[in-house]
Amino acid sequence: MKKAGTEATKDSQSETPDSSAFSSFYGNFTHSIDEKGRVSLPAEFRRVLDEAGSPGLVLTNYISEGARCLEGFSIPAWLDFERKLRTKSRFSSKLQKLENFYLSRACQCPIDGSGRILIPSYLRAYAGIEREVSFTASIHGFRVWDRRVWEMVFNSAEQALMEDPEIFAEVDL
Repeated sequence: MKKAGTEATKDSQSETPDSSAFSSFYGNFTHSIDEKGRVSLPAEFRRVLDEAGSPGLVLTNYISEGARCLEGFSIPAWLDFERKLRTKSRFSSKLQKLENFYLSRACQCPIDGSGRILIPSYLRAYAGIEREVSFTASIHGFRVWDRRVWEMVFNSAEQALMEDPEIFAEVDL
């Protein structure tokens, strides 16, 4: 005989998954990129993608703290994002700008048998990625940076926190 709680859990899991149902990415990792644009995805990130049932990921342009980088998502999280965008008016000028900047440059990147992804040359050029790549966790997925740019962004955030220890209080959690 099944418990009522078990049945309710099973029913809620059979609904269309949204990105909040999956594990989050954590940490930051630095890897070298080869001349073809292939880079090893951090093992921790591969684990999260595996748990999400994602055979690859989606990368696109992003700007954080005034610096260019790439934003990455599991495929289910990206599809959930697209689903939400489809509820918006296609005639919205803000949505069109988002489509032109963010969606038009998105690329699905499969993970090869060695745990690597190929970052397309146009995305590498956009983010200024040369030899070393830093993968960093974010609340919605993860980011991919040229290591030097990431160090500059991290050091700037650290300096701001040192100058104002209450800077994160405005996040209001």
